[in-house]
Amino acid sequence: MSWICVRNQVIQGAHDLSISFNPKIQDSYINQLRLNHLSFNRIPVVVQNGTWTNWQVPPYGSLKLNTDGSCIDNACAGGGVVRDHTGMIILAFSSSFGIGNSAEAEAKAMHLGLRLCSESGLSISFMELDSLFLVNCFNDLWDPPWAIEYILRDCKNLIPSHASVSHVFREANGHADTLAAHGHTCQGIFTFERDSLPTTCHAAYQADLLGQPQYRPP
Repeated sequence: MSWICVRNQVIQGAHDLSISFNPKIQDSYINQLRLNHLSFNRIPVVVQNGTWTNWQVPPYGSLKLNTDGSCIDNACAGGGVVRDHTGMIILAFSSSFGIGNSAEAEAKAMHLGLRLCSESGLSISFMELDSLFLVNCFNDLWDPPWAIEYILRDCKNLIPSHASVSHVFREANGHADTLAAHGHTCQGIFTFERDSLPTTCHAAYQADLLGQPQYRPP
């Protein structure tokens, strides 16, 4: 073996040894290896102590509505967005709802989204929320509180008969989440197109367009 090969092996061994004895470098090195092996085409991807997930486009020719509610110090707001199979915005909205609780905020955001779709002549095929409680109440798996029972009843009258309502993680509902947060700054109902989105909602919209996975902690 030549002295050059020996030298290279010694250098590589020293490098590996430095990694093994330096926790910060070791963690960085392992994390980089883990990221290098992530496959964005296989979502969600399970990693140590968490999950990567993202918003999924609906099938070709169909529309999906995502809504979310927000309650801060009993002040309720909500927002939502309708997108097509390319991920492009068809309709987005934000609104304040007055005083209430988180369940009321979620239910009112759902109702407003369905009402705006109906008024705009948009027939959605899919609806997603990050409130498992509200989804189960709507799908008659749980009994809803009286405060939102009438809202959900009206939602069932507004939603197309072929549409499904399902639960997603908050990380896969990020765009609706930012629109709901913006609702706290609104006086009444505001609707948006792609070019008029609030600046606080741009990053989440672009992330969904690109299919960027979002990390969900354990």
